[in-house]
Amino acid sequence: MMNAIYKFFRNNHILAVCENAVCQKSFTLNLSRFEMSDLPELVSKCENLLKLFLNHNHLQQLPTFSNKLIHLQVLTLDYNKLTEFPSVICQLTTLKILNVSCNEITSVPKEIGQLVCLETFWCNNTGLLQLPTEIGNCESLETLGLRGNKLQQLPDSIRCLKKLRWLTLDSNELTSVPHGLKELKQLVHLNLKNNRLLRIPSHTLAKMSKLQYVFLNENRIEQICSTQQLQSMKFIRMLNLCGNPFCELAAVRGQLKEHENILYELLEQKSAAVTVDLDDFEVDEEEELSDWENSIETSDLDSTDDSSLENDLEDISILIPELSRYITNFS
Repeated sequence: MMNAIYKFFRNNHILAVCENAVCQKSFTLNLSRFEMSDLPELVSKCENLLKLFLNHNHLQQLPTFSNKLIHLQVLTLDYNKLTEFPSVICQLTTLKILNVSCNEITSVPKEIGQLVCLETFWCNNTGLLQLPTEIGNCESLETLGLRGNKLQQLPDSIRCLKKLRWLTLDSNELTSVPHGLKELKQLVHLNLKNNRLLRIPSHTLAKMSKLQYVFLNENRIEQICSTQQLQSMKFIRMLNLCGNPFCELAAVRGQLKEHENILYELLEQKSAAVTVDLDDFEVDEEEELSDWENSIETSDLDSTDDSSLENDLEDISILIPELSRYITNFS
């Protein structure tokens, strides 16, 4: 009985929030953490929406009427019960920020390439098996988070993401990186931690002159590259190689001591090494924010609905995802 009463009040609350958004012609609608299994059709009447927060619900799909939200720029669907990428999303061609993390999404449709305005795409911890070639059409992308998936390779079309500054691929099953990666001239942060890489992609990294932080720790790299190749990567502020098999070789550790930008300790020594080495990095506040190893969950943000555009644009839920690529976490 109490459960039925709770659902009654919850559903009425949801409808009241939606009705208010329609009446106020709101730019933001926050329906996160409502335990919703279905999106009310009333949402389609919110024609002015720029931001729609649906994270932490029980949604299994996104209804087709969602394509009426023709001005939508931000959509968060993380922590739902999606079992596939909602195809209707690909019709929302004004999207700039999309988060579908922590669902069960093993593939992304080729129509993702229609999202030519997309700047930030988070698809972390979904079990993703592959990216379509058409991801290369999303040429506005600056932040791409694909951590904690089952990717074994990347499409060569990733070379087309010329504006990309922040790419995290840690905890996947990659054995190599595509040669086209070297064409990402704006990339500042590259996280390939905990994959199956057998060598340092030095020829690729040396071509990416804006790289500041590279994580290759906890891979299967058995040999260090030549001194000349190491020198070619000296512009990288921090190159993390900790926890690879070659770290056990005393001769290699001796060779790497000359390179202050390289972390190379064994896993059990890593914490102490990072503490010491990071003290040697002279980084101002702005530069220190240029990289972040972990994605911020939109569900942890305050996404309160404001009716005025001025307040809307100040919404921290917009600012933090965009700034995520500027934040550094060395843990």
